[in-house]
Amino acid sequence: MPPESGSVLARLLPVAGTAYLVYLASQPPPARWVGLGCLAVVAPFLSGWVLGNVFGVGPWADGGPG
Repeated sequence: MPPESGSVLARLLPVAGTAYLVYLASQPPPARWVGLGCLAVVAPFLSGWVLGNVFGVGPWADGGPG
């Protein structure tokens, strides 16, 4: 996704995806295990995305070198 892409859908997609994984993790097994497994993989990326978009640090920060 290019940095100039500022559409609402592009900004909310990671949040919506994570919310769905949390929903899956709250369901009875086997959906719970799928949700928890996916959250274990996605959580580091989500924290980096939040740090970049909210605090302006890391690879997802708006103002980069150049």
